[in-house]
Amino acid sequence: MDQAAVIGLTVPVVAGCMCAIFLSFWYYNREDRSALRFATAFFLAVTGFSANHYILDKDTLANAIFHNACYSGGLYLLLDGIHLAFSRKTPVGTLGTIGIGSVIAAVIIQLSPADLGQRVLWINTLQGCMLLVATASLWGIWRSNWTGTATYAALILCAINMVVVAPYNIVNSFVSGDVFFQTAYWATMNMVTTLSVTAMGGALVAVCVMQRLADLREDADHDYLTGLKTRRAFEEAARYYCDARSGEVAATLIIIDIDHFKTINDEHGHVAGDQVIGRIGAFLNAQTRSSDVAGRMGGEEFCLLLPGTDTAGARQLAARLRAKLSNLTFDALPETLRVTASFGIAEFGRRTAFADAYPMADAALYSAKTRGRDRIVCAPAPEDAGRPIRRERFKALPDGSRVPVGQLAS
Repeated sequence: MDQAAVIGLTVPVVAGCMCAIFLSFWYYNREDRSALRFATAFFLAVTGFSANHYILDKDTLANAIFHNACYSGGLYLLLDGIHLAFSRKTPVGTLGTIGIGSVIAAVIIQLSPADLGQRVLWINTLQGCMLLVATASLWGIWRSNWTGTATYAALILCAINMVVVAPYNIVNSFVSGDVFFQTAYWATMNMVTTLSVTAMGGALVAVCVMQRLADLREDADHDYLTGLKTRRAFEEAARYYCDARSGEVAATLIIIDIDHFKTINDEHGHVAGDQVIGRIGAFLNAQTRSSDVAGRMGGEEFCLLLPGTDTAGARQLAARLRAKLSNLTFDALPETLRVTASFGIAEFGRRTAFADAYPMADAALYSAKTRGRDRIVCAPAPEDAGRPIRRERFKALPDGSRVPVGQLAS
């Protein structure tokens, strides 16, 4: 094996490193299906490249079938993984048809009198079409974040390599099996392919890292028992909303506290207490709307932020929650035991901050508990209260939350 052939090992070495990296991602997070696809794709790239250039004879049917099947299968898995990572639907039929077609074309061309250059040209063009199809179906992923931009740029680089650089060099070079490693095509293809594999692998590593960080943030922002926002995440969302609203539209805060929860823990155990917390959290999540923000503030206390809702509307919701909550049953508690809750309500004024509204709702809750629990108490409505608004008029914000139309600060 001469020096040029040894230099060609850079492609399988880089692809092998990428395979190991993505296997590590998948090993530590088995739910990351895209990482497993990426690892398998780079493994097939290593296998096909090595078999084609260093193991099997170039002018054999076995080589044509095997290495093209590896390339097409690996490319399909790579593109499928990218679609999965960016929540896009994979064009399975189109990609699969082209991939299978490239293997069939390799067999037909191998059995024909066509020279090696013509065979490589056709196969590169067909597999390049798979990249072009993916480029079209992934249009716009660069708008999501910087990893989308990097991935799309790497995808375009790979497509250019397949459908422009490779054909250009093949047409301008004499490519045959005995001098393959001395051709300009081999040198250029090796350089551009190494760059493409490195760029694509690096971009996809960034995608996996960012997704893992997003998963960790999601876990940190949601309470493990209820699935509601944690106190920190709830307060952050509430402050974000208060900073964005102009005050012309009403907003209300409800604090909910389970009555006699310590008695439930003491008499029926903490497992029963956890079941009560989890069931009530799921109940509150199901009873509120997408424009509302629901969180567990700690222990047995929950909080709801209701954009566009005034005191009357919040009291109506609290009455409905109170009635339905008392009818909930829990497997860990006696059937005759009914769990109740107390509610404190405070409405925002035009310039009321979350830090001001929360103590008012908390004082109303304290009043409800001192008056006998299982009741609703509202703080006095502010003089500069906004008007209630229909939920259909809420506008989505980039972070997924919603603010009433016209309430974004100008």
